Amino acid sequence: MRQKYLILLSLMILISILFFYFSSEIISSKVKRIARLERRIKVEQEKLNSAKVLNEQLQQFSKVIINSISDEDKFTTDEANAFVKKLADLADLYKIAVHSIVPKVITTVSRKYAEELYTLELNCTFIQMGQFLSDLESFDNIIKVKTLDVRPQSVDKKAVYDEKRVTHYKVTLEISAFKIVREG
Repeated sequence: MRQKYLILLSLMILISILFFYFSSEIISSKVKRIARLERRIKVEQEKLNSAKVLNEQLQQFSKVIINSISDEDKFTTDEANAFVKKLADLADLYKIAVHSIVPKVITTVSRKYAEELYTLELNCTFIQMGQFLSDLESFDNIIKVKTLDVRPQSVDKKAVYDEKRVTHYKVTLEISAFKIVREG
């Protein structure tokens, strides 16, 4: 009888060991699968984030294109005045002295786009010029900087030189604004 109990006890111990072994194998396979899925989710999440950033940038770009498409083959006076006002407001924002802003219509052989050239004469520091150009880049128009001429402002020789004095420059900037003419 005692032998039967020992066999039964051994059998129960063996079944318990097998149960725990197969349970741990099943759990470890599930943990590996979960880790694999988590890595895939992480990669897909990074792709999704990149796609969101790219989508945002493309929306800004499409906004520029949509704002630049027109049925007219030249800039209207109101459009030219509005652009000049935006340039003047931007210069005013950074306390840049504007000597002149002169718009000039450019006639082209190809009527697929309209171009208007703006010549700006500014008196500013390098920092102000950098801020102006970086904000100019964010305009909702197609803009091309054709010429950027930077020359030191003439200095009065009688003036007392101060170490804290910031050098101002005479900046001549030629900017072309474009408008795409809609076909059809």
